[in-house]
Amino acid sequence: MLSRFNIDNKLLELTAFSITARQDLHQIPELSGEEYKTSAYCQKIMNECGYAITTYDGYTGFIADLIVDESFKMVAFRADMDALEMDDLTNDEFTSQHAGRAHNCGHDVHMATALTAAKYLSSYKDELKHNVRFIFQMAEEDMRVDGANKMVELGCMSGVSEVYALHNDAAQECGFVSINNGIMSSYGSAWTLDIEGKSAHGSTPHKGLDAIREGARIVEDMDYIVAKQTNPFSPAVFVCGMFNGGTVPNAVAANVQARGTIRSMDSETDQVLRNSFESIVAQSKLRGFNTTMTYCGYPAIINHPEAYQRVVEAAGSAVPSEMMNINGSPMTGSEDFSYMVNATEEKRGAFFFLGSGNKGQGICNYLHSNPYYVDEHAPLVGAQIFINIATS
Repeated sequence: MLSRFNIDNKLLELTAFSITARQDLHQIPELSGEEYKTSAYCQKIMNECGYAITTYDGYTGFIADLIVDESFKMVAFRADMDALEMDDLTNDEFTSQHAGRAHNCGHDVHMATALTAAKYLSSYKDELKHNVRFIFQMAEEDMRVDGANKMVELGCMSGVSEVYALHNDAAQECGFVSINNGIMSSYGSAWTLDIEGKSAHGSTPHKGLDAIREGARIVEDMDYIVAKQTNPFSPAVFVCGMFNGGTVPNAVAANVQARGTIRSMDSETDQVLRNSFESIVAQSKLRGFNTTMTYCGYPAIINHPEAYQRVVEAAGSAVPSEMMNINGSPMTGSEDFSYMVNATEEKRGAFFFLGSGNKGQGICNYLHSNPYYVDEHAPLVGAQIFINIATS
């Protein structure tokens, strides 16, 4: 399997370590902000490798530094640690031991990649052309916890000149690399809307204020905004994924809570969606309703041209040309890694996708699908790319 890639023989000696790390982490998935066992596992290995570890009181995220020359710039690599709230249906000996928790986004792959690269670099420090920081980030999955932004506030990017991250993709063959020079993820926000009306008996609806009907109006009006007031050449998405209201069938509902997301591929469209949403909701007050709306979200990841080129060269040295897509499409999902890129002085950072599937073995899953299987060799390919960046 690995013969098609240009993997350093010294790195190949870490194959068993890499596989074990991924399988160990797969068994202990934890939700956003609760990655206690996961963080302890990663800290133990990084400490054994001689990295200087910085933790943050009350938080599971941490950084691990390898300083080889004070005159060198600092290059950072991000690995997110959290898992998803769902049962693990992989049904093998490495299945989650935590009920209702699963690494179905493959963050175990990301951590195994970082740990493998870190172990190699600590053993061959003379090859480094940069000081290195590994950022083990809490809470990427839950926008409400705001993991990357919180870690930036805590100082994880202090002194970092450029930062890199990958995301596995088991729908692509192991080792396939996709990256774009520019936007790599959407502007994405999660929203929660609470509507308070007035209850009334179903036989006298005119005496109440129907919160369900008002909520439906808002959702319908936002669909109109997407269809008629955004540029058709610039993607825009409005989704209402939760809509809860009412307590009995024969009464006007006094309360509704709706939750969903908005996504776009440029800041102008993002602003149109946000402003329109707020304007539409504000109309409810004129109708007699009380409303409360909250947003939480991530800016888009914009790959810096020089960082993009560094990934292209590093991946091109490890991966066959036919497995490289250097003009890849950005994902319509969002990623909080954008906060780390924006925290560098020149916004110098890059994010790329790494295939972790294997159709020959029946491994071809979309992110967050269940079960979620991966090719065990994907972390080695990712580690080689990280190593190539750190040593060039």
